[in-house]
Amino acid sequence: MKTRIFLFSIIFSCLFAISSAAGTVYHDGTGFRCRDEAGADVTGWYQNGENGPWYYFDEDGYAHTGFLYSGGKTYYLRVTDGTMIADRTQTLEGSVWKFDHDGVGTNLSPFYSGWMIDDINWYYRNPDGSFVTNGWKQIDGEWYYFDSVGYMKTGLISDGGATYYLYDNGAMAHDTQLTVGGVTYTFGSSGAAAWPYKAITSVSAEQQEMWQTVSAMADSILAGIVNNSMTDRQKAEAIYAWVRGSFTYSGHAATRDWVLEAYNGFRRRHGDCFTYYSVSAALLMRCGIPCIEVLRYTDNGHYWNLVQLSDGNWYHFDATPRRLGGYFCLWTDAQMLNYSAGHGNCFAFDRSIYPPTP
Repeated sequence: MKTRIFLFSIIFSCLFAISSAAGTVYHDGTGFRCRDEAGADVTGWYQNGENGPWYYFDEDGYAHTGFLYSGGKTYYLRVTDGTMIADRTQTLEGSVWKFDHDGVGTNLSPFYSGWMIDDINWYYRNPDGSFVTNGWKQIDGEWYYFDSVGYMKTGLISDGGATYYLYDNGAMAHDTQLTVGGVTYTFGSSGAAAWPYKAITSVSAEQQEMWQTVSAMADSILAGIVNNSMTDRQKAEAIYAWVRGSFTYSGHAATRDWVLEAYNGFRRRHGDCFTYYSVSAALLMRCGIPCIEVLRYTDNGHYWNLVQLSDGNWYHFDATPRRLGGYFCLWTDAQMLNYSAGHGNCFAFDRSIYPPTP
């Protein structure tokens, strides 16, 4: 992709004026005007400051907006504030225009295809006049991702369950290692990052037969507590309430195989924190809510879930009851660690191996 030069427009409110050495641009309630140092209205071309935006003030003293034909050349002044467009290609009033550094516009072919930019971000026009939306497009050998509106994305994104990183120019990172937000990711040749945290809870080949039975048990319970009109958050809260209200803490689990312990928990309705973790995991997963086993690192003596809702964020979910009470459903790292600090480090966990919460 060729070098891109971003032009940041300055939008003034009706009550705010900006002064320069040569004059003052202001809004009088009707439109933008400019007074020179002598107090007279400015007409014609005017640059607000040495490197500031250009305006064109008509004979009545108001900033021109829209297309301007001057000296045999075409320019465009923003309707929002009268500043001149330059260094970009974009669609205006149904036509594709390319504006050079001096703001001179050229009307391109209606079949133009390529990069374009407006005052929000970059986007890409197809030859048929449509724009790339909702996904990936390879351009000049690099991959880019566009949102539902058509704007190019940057930074970390999630697509199809995988994590990718898009540089500031939109190109996808690949075959490299980057640290983003304190987390180090390794991006392979496909651009997808290796999961940098503890594995998401899953069912192994050896657990498949038992999982069929556990799934049926979980589904029969879910049929009475959740429905399709509920959000993931509401479903998680309903599962939390059911587990809390249906189980008795006994301080003992028969196994550390989470699928088998979920089966035991559904049958016996009692167990320790691993039982609560396992039963919760089964119910959450049958609702399509991913979860990760969290283990207290000080003594490996307490288990709970970290769950991912449809907003992409992760939250703590601990249905195990405590003598002092407490509602630990969809808590953030900060909430868990703050409570932990005042209660014997009961929720001490290694933050580096779990995805961060909001």
